[in-house]
Amino acid sequence: MNANLEIELKFLVPDAARARLATELAGRGTPPRRVWLTAAYLDTPDLRLAQAGLAWRLRREGGRWVQALKSASRSGLERFEHEVLRPDGRPDPAAHAGTGPGDQLIALLAQARAEGLEAGVRFQTQVRRLTRRVRTRGAVVDIALDEGRLLAGGEPQRLREVEFELVSGSPVAMLGLVERWRQRHALIYDPRNKAERGHHLAAGEPHPPLRKARAPAYAKEAGVLHAFGAVLDECLAHLSRNLIGLAVGAPERRVEHVHQARVAIRRLRSALRAFRGWAPEPPAEWVDGLRALFAALGATRDRDVLASGVAAELARAGAPPLALPAEADAPDPAALARSGDTQRLLLAWLAWRAGLALPEAVAAPAAARAPGTAPEYEHSGEPGSGAPALKRLARQRLRRWHKGLVASCRAFDELDDEALHDLRKRVKRQRYVFECFAPLLPAKAAARHLQALAAAQEVLGEINDLSVARARYQALVPTYPAAWFAVGWLTARLAEVREGAREEMARLAAVGALPG
Repeated sequence: MNANLEIELKFLVPDAARARLATELAGRGTPPRRVWLTAAYLDTPDLRLAQAGLAWRLRREGGRWVQALKSASRSGLERFEHEVLRPDGRPDPAAHAGTGPGDQLIALLAQARAEGLEAGVRFQTQVRRLTRRVRTRGAVVDIALDEGRLLAGGEPQRLREVEFELVSGSPVAMLGLVERWRQRHALIYDPRNKAERGHHLAAGEPHPPLRKARAPAYAKEAGVLHAFGAVLDECLAHLSRNLIGLAVGAPERRVEHVHQARVAIRRLRSALRAFRGWAPEPPAEWVDGLRALFAALGATRDRDVLASGVAAELARAGAPPLALPAEADAPDPAALARSGDTQRLLLAWLAWRAGLALPEAVAAPAAARAPGTAPEYEHSGEPGSGAPALKRLARQRLRRWHKGLVASCRAFDELDDEALHDLRKRVKRQRYVFECFAPLLPAKAAARHLQALAAAQEVLGEINDLSVARARYQALVPTYPAAWFAVGWLTARLAEVREGAREEMARLAAVGALPG
């Protein structure tokens, strides 16, 4: 049938909004299309297709069978899709031959077969779909409400999601339409597709998994905007997948999702700083929105650190029982993730990322030009353009920031709490920026820096947590005299950890400058 890049977003539909959304889809203009869809998703027993980022599906659509192969593309909005009719209802990987993902599928299945592994059905979906095509200024969009269930090993999971897919026009225009629907129906952005959800359900994991940071994927020959886009894609995936974990995930994973969402925000802000002056900058209000979300998540994290780690250590140390009063200013993280402000912010960042179309020519970084000369230009849409300038500038920036860290590490004994907090933030930023530029750096030198930065970040983080806890217990002393024990223990523990931190600071100071 066809092969193309889909540009689409999926959202979970809250119970309270379901009837209203279905009515809006069914009630205007051209009658909507209703169809029952029954699909089987195939993979090998060791899931080598999923591990390669492929989703292979055979679906009955009304009276016909359609086979589809999907593969993740460069951004969170895009996916490669190739569909073919299968009149006999039998899967055939050769039907996708001639496409990059199709040839990859054929090779993976052949390799598996040589090892005695055959592809089979991993899970199924049964869905009633209501679809309408909507025209807005600048875009034509298909909106589909899917209601049904996932079936894996006899364990069903309810599906209720609405999908927006660009038919023609501008992705930015589509995202404007999406935001209006999101506001009206309190929709919750879900970066997972049915294949991901089905594989996790088949593995006995019905909730969104924890998503940790990954290295951005771009070639060492990439230009500035190509590298910047890859870094943004990774940061936004990291953030959105932990926000959906908070919104609908397992309560016992809340602390970890909060932590990873904050790491994602810190990495995104570090990336903006890393590419400052070389790539477009987002509106200040969206950067401020990230700061506000980071602070709100931080309040819940501080509460969790007190309620679990610090409280447990104090109990082991023999502290008298002390029931801490609830902190009214710490929001519920699930409600925070589902809130209109958070969802609006996330969609705004996705829209800005979609708007970073690679133009025919963009000005090279000002720092790469001699003062008073005209801008040089690079064709930034092609890997290889501008790469030498980016590689040189990235290393220069990292060396300069490393020099500042060395000075602070050597003055560690003189640093007060505020200066220590600032050092911790700069260590984190340096680590995340090294990760942003990893494809451009000498592997061994980068690994040494990252190891030293990670160790310094860990010990400075422990100092920060202990300092926050001590301030909290100190404030309780007038009302709860028993809190004096906690204050004394935390003061002694802080001194001990700070003494041990000297070694890590010295190690970071001695790691040496990045080679040119």
